[in-house]
Amino acid sequence: MSTTGSVTVGGFIAARGHELRLDVGQPLFFEGDRSDNVFVCVDGRIRVFVTLPSGRELVMGRKDPGEAFGELSAIDARPRAASAVALEASVVAQMSGERFLDELQHEPDLAIAVLRSLTGQLRLANARLRARSGDSALVRTGHMLVELSALKLRHDRGADRIELPISQADIAEWIGATRESTARALARFREAGVVETGRGRVIVHDVSGLADFIGSA
Repeated sequence: MSTTGSVTVGGFIAARGHELRLDVGQPLFFEGDRSDNVFVCVDGRIRVFVTLPSGRELVMGRKDPGEAFGELSAIDARPRAASAVALEASVVAQMSGERFLDELQHEPDLAIAVLRSLTGQLRLANARLRARSGDSALVRTGHMLVELSALKLRHDRGADRIELPISQADIAEWIGATRESTARALARFREAGVVETGRGRVIVHDVSGLADFIGSA
């Protein structure tokens, strides 16, 4: 959640937006949609994901109460870059993109909070780009699995195994590597005892161990 002073993006939208109740699995928007509403999760959890070329869904994050999302399409008027669906019965507050932009012009603290949020997203994207272009397939594969595991652990604290519904082909596509080099990386992780693989899934048994393994690679 982005903050500056006493203003949070989520709190601002919650206080001024219109509440919407969602059933389990109910979508707010899909990747490619031409919509510009901004949202904040008030209660429940929202799953944010992209669809890979194989048709599988790759979870980019989950929005807990107080967390805002959907700002990018409101700001640049471009199609949605990801999909958002209720992970459980949830309540969100929504505000039109037009009103959100108007509020940004009149509320400097809100504008700064949004800028900080977008800066964090840009830094993450830059880190992914550097990893994709400069590291080996083994390191890129490991970083991706650690990042996805960390996202799941935020919401499944205490889990002793993290199951990721992703195939070797999906990983290769995402990190820009060949399927063969991705398969070799996963084989190394299996030999180290930190992951297990199955059809269309990867199970991470030791996130810290995996991070240490790629750190020494």
